[in-house]
Amino acid sequence: MQGEKLSYSRLITRTKYFQEKSLELEKELIFANDQLASLEKQIELSKDQESTIASLKEELNELEKKLEKQAQEHVRFQNEVDSSKRTSEVRKEEKTKIKGYEDLLADMQLEINEKDKRLQHYQGKIKNLEKRAQYQAGDVTEVEAQSTNVVDHYAVSYFNTSIIISDKQSVMIRGDLQIENCGALKLRNPLVCFRFLPSEMATLKGRIYSIEHAETKSLDSSDRIQWVFPDHDWLEKAKEKGEIWVSPLHPVTLKPGEKISIESFQIPIKSEFKEPVIIEGFVYFQSDNYRIKVSNQIALSY
Repeated sequence: MQGEKLSYSRLITRTKYFQEKSLELEKELIFANDQLASLEKQIELSKDQESTIASLKEELNELEKKLEKQAQEHVRFQNEVDSSKRTSEVRKEEKTKIKGYEDLLADMQLEINEKDKRLQHYQGKIKNLEKRAQYQAGDVTEVEAQSTNVVDHYAVSYFNTSIIISDKQSVMIRGDLQIENCGALKLRNPLVCFRFLPSEMATLKGRIYSIEHAETKSLDSSDRIQWVFPDHDWLEKAKEKGEIWVSPLHPVTLKPGEKISIESFQIPIKSEFKEPVIIEGFVYFQSDNYRIKVSNQIALSY
């Protein structure tokens, strides 16, 4: 009886033990199931990540291909830019060379024009010298022919001048031309010639007018002689021949011992080449067949 009680007690103990073990096993099973579920989730997540990684790898490969293609495009574009830049530099150099040639041609043309201008100037100067030599030869002949009439017809003439320098190329000559009858007979109607060398310097200003202007306007009511240019185209002739002619507007008689003058005349001089300028004067009394040369001349040198 006692042996049966012991067996039952053991059985109960064992039953409790197994129940506890069973409970522990159930707990372990539940924990294992949880771990298994967690591992399954991790596996699924890992599969998703692998899929994502594979997708990202594909995208990366596509991007690498696109990048390589863009790099090739960039290299091609850079080559085109470099080629265009070299072409532009070549064109720029060509334009610079062309501009240099054009400037050189322009300078050469200016130099040619300057030399041509000087050539024309000196050709005109040579012509003036030839004319002057002809006039001087005529002067000697006329002086010899008039030597027998010196006592009856004798006059002197001279310049009184002052020079005003404006700048290195511009000069103004102001002055008077005095004419005095020193002979025994009257002298009538003087005709005055201003001769310029070189001829292109010929110009005369002051109280001297054209005949038309002097006749149509009352210039002066005093007894002063009114001097005029007898030729209507006197300026053109002056530039051509280097001579300017002046005469009184009305008849003038110069008695022995009397003086007349061309007062306050002005001669502007502007010389680009800074060459000497000579101005001579001559007085003709045509009705008396008498001529004199002004005793002094106006000479200007730089």
